[in-house]
Amino acid sequence: TTLLYTIKFEYFMTMLCVKTNRDSIQNLYEAGLYRSVELLGSVLPQKQVSSVTSLFYLAAAFQQMKLYSQALEKLQQALLLIEKEKPSQPHAITECDIRWLMYQCYYVLCDFDNAVYVLECIGPKSRTVRYYMALGNLYKQQGAERTAVSCFKEVLKTHPLALEAIESLMELGQSTREIISLTGDSVTGGKCEWLVDWIEACSFSARNEYTRAITRYQRLLSINGPSSQVLVRIAAAHNSVGAYRKAVQTFEEAYNLDRTMTSHAGTYACLLVQLDNERGLEHFCENLSEDNKVESYIAHCYLALMKEDFARSATLSERACQLAPRYIPALIARGCSEMLSSKTTSAMITFRTILSMRASCFEAHKGMVMALLRFERYKEAVIAAKESVKQCPGQARTFLLIAHATSRYPDDAGSHGKLKERAKDFYLKALSLDPSSEEAVCNLATIYIREGKAKEGLEHVKNYLISNSSARAHTSAGECYLAIRQFEKAHQHFNIALELNRTYVRALNGLQLLEHGENLDNTENEFAPPTPQTSWINI
Repeated sequence: TTLLYTIKFEYFMTMLCVKTNRDSIQNLYEAGLYRSVELLGSVLPQKQVSSVTSLFYLAAAFQQMKLYSQALEKLQQALLLIEKEKPSQPHAITECDIRWLMYQCYYVLCDFDNAVYVLECIGPKSRTVRYYMALGNLYKQQGAERTAVSCFKEVLKTHPLALEAIESLMELGQSTREIISLTGDSVTGGKCEWLVDWIEACSFSARNEYTRAITRYQRLLSINGPSSQVLVRIAAAHNSVGAYRKAVQTFEEAYNLDRTMTSHAGTYACLLVQLDNERGLEHFCENLSEDNKVESYIAHCYLALMKEDFARSATLSERACQLAPRYIPALIARGCSEMLSSKTTSAMITFRTILSMRASCFEAHKGMVMALLRFERYKEAVIAAKESVKQCPGQARTFLLIAHATSRYPDDAGSHGKLKERAKDFYLKALSLDPSSEEAVCNLATIYIREGKAKEGLEHVKNYLISNSSARAHTSAGECYLAIRQFEKAHQHFNIALELNRTYVRALNGLQLLEHGENLDNTENEFAPPTPQTSWINI
């Protein structure tokens, strides 16, 4: 009897120690003392930290310290114990809690297959909306569209105002009518009239009807007032139709409203590169939150490209693609990095991948054309440029691209003059669609100079300079004046160009021609943009 009481007492004391230590680990974790949780877990006897609760909070502490592999090891141990230690308390750790934490660790480690697996192991009856949303995003990322649609619909059945689910369903090709039926009384009962505008705006964006999407988003702003998330979507739509300056202005307005926001940060960074605004991009990256690692990697990748640090840009773009393998802005950043690192074949593979996912992505068409031109496959480049006109109708930049490809044909078979004439027609078409297109204006001026019609080219440049000012445009004006031998005006425009950009080579060359009293007959071909390394981005 004495021996039996001794054994019972020792067992009681052991269980008391286990409970006390388990509570201590939980208390330390809730106090944010993650390092102390780790130390306590290693100092105490293994038996006293082998409960499900202790293992869970140890894993959670490891996760907070970004020690994801160690966290997963503890969670695996907790899963093995969960069947033996049935949760008896109302707030006890459950299998769902463990699997959710495992999913988060696998996701950060880019092990998406295991992330999907641990969530799928949770039975349908135990799944809450956060599990369906996470699974939907994972399936969408892996290209399993039907399963993703089912998950997002489950979210909407419970939470009709889950706007992320609505947006994802639209991107996956679901109809407006079906989405409205899932939202139930939120729309039909008149509780959230603005929700119809959100659904229709997402639908138009998914169908590449960006002008109509912008109208719906602007109507949403008039109903609910300023919104940074709505503004970035308007900016992204402007970018999708080639209205880059409007896009930049709208992005700036959105980020001024909410400086912690990271949505579409990669797209904004790409726009700043196209506008050659290195200072603006540096300032943006300095203030960019690291909460959204994908967008942060993309933005810093473009900054590295502007600084010609191609090794760093390649690393950052690859990290972004690892975290989001099917995210088009991340793939575009990788394609840019590969092009500027002279990995042209890899870039072509990346751009083809993008076009297989979204045929209307102009940046991918542009990348393909430039890669083909680099390989001197001129006919294929022109065909690829014409495809961009079909997929992105009514956009000036597509005609600039085809004009650029056409003008690169070699001088053989007596076809050069005809091709140059066709290039001029494409530039004129681009200018009719977008009178503020600097590329079209300056290249037209050069063509007219070579044809001996410098005055016609000068008229285009003058019209452009009424509402715009840039080093390149003033240099084109100077070249036109130089061609018609109005040297004083030519000198004036070259000086203005150098005031705007002290290192602009063409303006310096123009001044040298003036000093030596030469004409413009031997001036460098304007079809070769002034910065060859980044020229393909700026079309």
